[in-house]
Amino acid sequence: MINLEVLRLELNYLKQVVNRALGNKDAGKLGEAITVLVTCFLNPTTYDSLSLSYIKTIEQYLNQIQQKVEPCEYKLLLDNIPTIRVLMEKVKTEIPNL
Repeated sequence: MINLEVLRLELNYLKQVVNRALGNKDAGKLGEAITVLVTCFLNPTTYDSLSLSYIKTIEQYLNQIQQKVEPCEYKLLLDNIPTIRVLMEKVKTEIPNL
């Protein structure tokens, strides 16, 4: 089960990390991608082919961060966003084959 308050905290943390590593514009795009995934998750009838592209966008930002920060910092980041990671996995499994 996903706790929305925890998700909000994790999203703010992740956006701060992205802002520091990649810039404010990328942090905004990441926040938008996660917001769309939450909306899709809450109303699964809205899943479409773009849902998977938003997941890939988030994964791409995580990969970019991994390349810019020390391994221990990246591990800390992943340890602090478990709800976002669970959300992404749940959406992946719920997206119908389009």
